[in-house]
Amino acid sequence: MARVKAVLRRYKASDPRINPENVVVKNNMTPKSEFVEFPDLLINLTNYSVTYNGKNIDMPPKELELLYFLAASPNQVFTREQLLDRLWGYEYVGDTRTVDVHVKRIREKLGDSPYWSLATVWGIGYKFETKI
Repeated sequence: MARVKAVLRRYKASDPRINPENVVVKNNMTPKSEFVEFPDLLINLTNYSVTYNGKNIDMPPKELELLYFLAASPNQVFTREQLLDRLWGYEYVGDTRTVDVHVKRIREKLGDSPYWSLATVWGIGYKFETKI
């Protein structure tokens, strides 16, 4: 019963998709590469790597997928439920605060940037906010 309630609580008619206009493909990579690039940040979903200020940052797969998903749609707000459904799947039974913990860990690893930030939209969710 709890699982059904959790799924119904998170179910939304809209399914957020990654905007392909924001995915940058470089010439030296295969055309099937999936990555987003900002002045000091490169998130590569193909080989699960994050480069920040020229340094490789170690991240677990879910943190990297969350960062990539948010960065691929800059300035778009996603609710915790949307992020859970998209990245963890409808079958996930855990708490929505899982997203908060992952965002906190990403912020600890990346710190602040003058070009972008991982912003909290109070009462709603999160967005990857560009400042350029």
